[in-house]
Parts: sequence; C-alpha cells; structure tokens
Amino acid sequence: MSMVEWISEEKKDSLILFVHGLKGGMDTWDFDADISFPKLLALDEDISNVFDIACFNYFTKFTQTYAKTSGILARIFSGKNKIEKNLPTDEIAELLYTEIEINLDSYSRIIIVAHSMGGLISKNVILKKIEHEEDSKIIGFISLAVPHSGAILGNITSLVSSNAQLVDLKLLSNATDELNRKWLNCINNVPITRYIYGAHDSVVDKKSALPMDSERKNSFAVNESHSSICKPNNNQSTVFVAVKKFIHFINAQAPKKIFIERLTDEQQYNNEYFVLKMIVADIHQDITMHAKEYYYNAELIRNVFTSDHDQLILSHLYSKIREIYQEEYEQHIASSVSPDKFIATVHARISKEDKTSLSSLLKSLETVHKKGMLHQLANSNDKDIVWSSETNMDKLEKLRRGEYE
Repeated sequence: MSMVEWISEEKKDSLILFVHGLKGGMDTWDFDADISFPKLLALDEDISNVFDIACFNYFTKFTQTYAKTSGILARIFSGKNKIEKNLPTDEIAELLYTEIEINLDSYSRIIIVAHSMGGLISKNVILKKIEHEEDSKIIGFISLAVPHSGAILGNITSLVSSNAQLVDLKLLSNATDELNRKWLNCINNVPITRYIYGAHDSVVDKKSALPMDSERKNSFAVNESHSSICKPNNNQSTVFVAVKKFIHFINAQAPKKIFIERLTDEQQYNNEYFVLKMIVADIHQDITMHAKEYYYNAELIRNVFTSDHDQLILSHLYSKIREIYQEEYEQHIASSVSPDKFIATVHARISKEDKTSLSSLLKSLETVHKKGMLHQLANSNDKDIVWSSETNMDKLEKLRRGEYE
C-alpha cells in the first residue's frame, strides 16, 4: 500500500510533496475540515498549472504502548494486519526513498515542503541520493520549523520515552549531528533550499530552524507557532505566500531534466546545413553520425530551457563554444590538418573545458549537449562555422538541390 495521499493528481511533470513531522498525518496541514495547506496550493492556478500535489504519510505516535503482552502475541501470530511502530528518521527516509523511486517515478521534478521532523527525513533522502551519485528528482526543499539542530521537546520527552523518533529529535543528537555534517559537506550538490521559522515557536527555536547554511536571502520569519506554521487559513496568509514565492523561485532556477537520447532515424537532420558542410568536407561517415546525435540532443534543450534567464545563459555558452571553434580553426588552417582530425580536435577541446570555461548555471547540460551546440552554430547558410576551408555556399546549395557530386 502506498504511503502517498493525493491532493491533486493530473499526471503533470512536476510534484509538490508534503512531509509531516512528529505526531503528524494529514491533519498536520489542516486549518479546519475544509481548509488545508496542500488544498490551498491545489486551488492556486499558478501552482496547479505546473504541479501535482501529494502528501507522504508515515506512522508516528508519541508513545509505543500496545496494551498487554498477551495482546501483542495475539496480534503477531493471528492478526492479518501489520503492527506499525515508530521508526528512526533514517528508516523513514528509506520508506520515502522507495515511494519516490516506485510510486512517484513519473515525475522529473519534485519540491518537498516539510514540517518539523519531516525536514530531517527529507534531508536524509536527499543525502542518500547524493551519496549514491544518483540523478535526483528533488529540485527544491522548503523547511518549515525543522529542528536542524534538534528540538527542546525532544530533550524533555526522551527522558520518559524510548520513542525512536524522539531520540532523533534531541538537541545535538547523533542523528541530527551526523545529518548536519553530511549536509554541509554536500552543500554544492543539495537542491535549492529555503527556510521558514515561527517567531512564536516554543518547540524549535530560531537557531535550530535556521542551520549554518541558511542566509538572509533564503529564510523568512512568520508570526506563527510550531503547529500553526503549517496550517494557513487562506491564500493571503504570510506563510502561504512565502512558500508559494519559494516554489516559483525553485521552479524557475532549478536545473531542468535533460535526457541524452540516441537518434531513432538515421535520416534525421540529413537536410541540415551542418550535415551538408560535413559532407562537402568529406567528413567520415561515423563522425557525421556522431555529430548528428550531438545536434539532436542539443535540439532537445530548446524545448527545456525557454525562459529569458535560461536563454541569456545559453547565449553566453554559445559564445564560448564559438571561441573554441575559432581558436582551433586557426590552427586547422595553419597546419592543414584533415577535416576529420579538425572536428575531433574541437570535440576534444569541448570535453576538456566542459567543467571549466564552459561551466554553466544550467547544471543539466552535459558535454554531449555542448558538442551539439557547436553543430547548431554551423546550421546556418553562411560560412561562420565550417569543417573545411574549401567549403563555399555554391557547393552547399548544389548539394541541397541534389546537383553536387
């Protein structure tokens, strides 16, 4: 049985996933019987046009008492239902990891909104993916009163309860300390993160809700307590507006997913100018096919990075790739190397400088896409980028008309 409860499921590409904290469940987000945080977001057209919305629900009780021993044995050996118990945050993170990989696998972009202990669980999942060098779907993490350094309540109640979750919530517990250290070590690889804390929160104070990596620009204070911070009563509520603002920012700034694909039709792009230029230059057929695949993958980014911000970054990247071509072309003319060797040299240069001069804020762009961008630049009817000094427009036009031999 899935641990995900849906608020809005319309098979969109992106998902907002709510993760509750201790003593939580769906009522964590409820202001009353009709109003809840996830429902308010689902009713917002700016959000609902882009995102589906769901909640991850795991078992949590403040105590772990199950009547008498005989009752426990009876349930173990004769009951058909599983006996749920409180699990440590690391194990709950494993369950969330499974849900993301199995039941939420159709989404390429996920933003997590987590309250209290749910934030520790969410950070744990994010780190697991980084540690295993996996391509994570999680592009954003919004922290609502999360005890990044532990909670005072955890210290008090752990004296009278062995609840695994309460032990993890203790101030500077081994679990939170290890989580913080790992997070800081991976800070360049974690998704875009934003923090919101309650000015009247008596459970998680400001110092714990705003960890060391938080900055003024990525955190907000709201006039709420630990429980009310996740229960806005309308779309004018400050915490609702803050979360919506963060969601829009993350959606605009986070790297978008680009899949490297192979050509399914060998005739694709046969009429493009960059292919004609390679044919005129007598480029080897295998290199021509590779270049066509590079071009094809670079074309995919045109359907992904469409905002003005993205286009500005891409424009700068195209300029850098053009510079590499021009520098190598000078050597090509001076040394009279073969067109095959020239194109191989330019490709090698792009690979070499991929993480240095060709680094980009669009982190999803790989070397394959950048090589394809070079061929996109050649896809014009001028001689700006050619593979042979003998290339000219007459030959290209004759070839287009099928007249050139």
